[in-house]
Amino acid sequence: MQQIISAVMVSVSLTIVGFAGATNVGNQSLLQSAKATPTAPTLLSQLSSKVDLTLLAKASAVFVQSDRYQTDSEIRVKATSGGTDVTSLAKVTTVVQAPNKFRAEITFPTDAGKTVTSRVISDGKRIWLYRPDLQQYAITSVEKFDDLNDYYWVGISSYWYSTVTPDVRKLFASGTLADPQVLKELGITDTLPLKGASQTLDGRSLYRYEFTDKEGFTISALIEPATAEFKQIRLNGKSDGFNVDIIEHILSRTPNPAITADTFKFTPPSGAKLVKSVEIGPL
Repeated sequence: MQQIISAVMVSVSLTIVGFAGATNVGNQSLLQSAKATPTAPTLLSQLSSKVDLTLLAKASAVFVQSDRYQTDSEIRVKATSGGTDVTSLAKVTTVVQAPNKFRAEITFPTDAGKTVTSRVISDGKRIWLYRPDLQQYAITSVEKFDDLNDYYWVGISSYWYSTVTPDVRKLFASGTLADPQVLKELGITDTLPLKGASQTLDGRSLYRYEFTDKEGFTISALIEPATAEFKQIRLNGKSDGFNVDIIEHILSRTPNPAITADTFKFTPPSGAKLVKSVEIGPL
C-alpha cells in the first residue's frame, strides 16, 4: 500500500518531483545567444488552490502509455541579473526508453546564423555528452546526470520519463489513478500545495498546474484537457544571482519510434578527445 500511495503522490505532483534536481541551474550554460523564443502563455483566470486532480492523473497515464517515445521540443532559457539579460534557444529531439535510456540531438543557433549540435546518449548506466564542434566528449553516470549545470537541454519531459520505474509506469498507465474515488480513499485531495487554472497557449485552451518549492522556484506544466497531453513545462526562480526562466515547449511526442541496436550507444568518432567535463551548450 505504501508503494501505491507513493506512486499516487508522484502522479499527482508530477510537475513538482520532476524538477527535484533542476534548482541547480548554473549561469555558465545560460550565457548563450538565441534568435527566437516560444510564445508565453496567457492567463485566463486566477490560479486556484482547488485543482483538477483527475486531469493530472489522466495526463500521467497518457505520459507513460508506451515504453519508448520521441519528443520534439523547443527549449528557451532566459537569465537576467542587473543590466544583463541573456536568452538561449535550442531545438531538441530526444528518443527515450524507460528506464534511463535516451538519445538527444540538441541544436543551438549561433550569432553567425549557423547552428551547433550537441548529442547526449544514455545506455541506462552511463551517459556520454558529445560536442562535435569541439571534438570533445565526456562521460558521467545516470545517477550524477542531474548534478550537471545544464542537463535540462535533453528535455525536462524526456528526463522525467526516463526516471520512472517500470512498476510505477505500469500503475500510471493503468488509468486507475484517474478515478476520483481511488484518490479520495488514498487521501489525495484537491487541497494539496498545488494550484491550477485555465490558460491559452498559441490559441489552444489548456490547464495549468503550478507549484512553488521551498527554494522559491516556481514549477508549472500546461496540459491539454482534450488529449491529457503535456504541452509545456516551465521552471523559474533565482540561481547564482540570476533570475532564471526555463521553458520546454513540446511540439510533438510520438510513441514507439523506430530504434536500432546503436540508438543508445556511443562510439567516439575518430579524433574525438575524452575530457573530464563538457558543457552541453556552446559558451
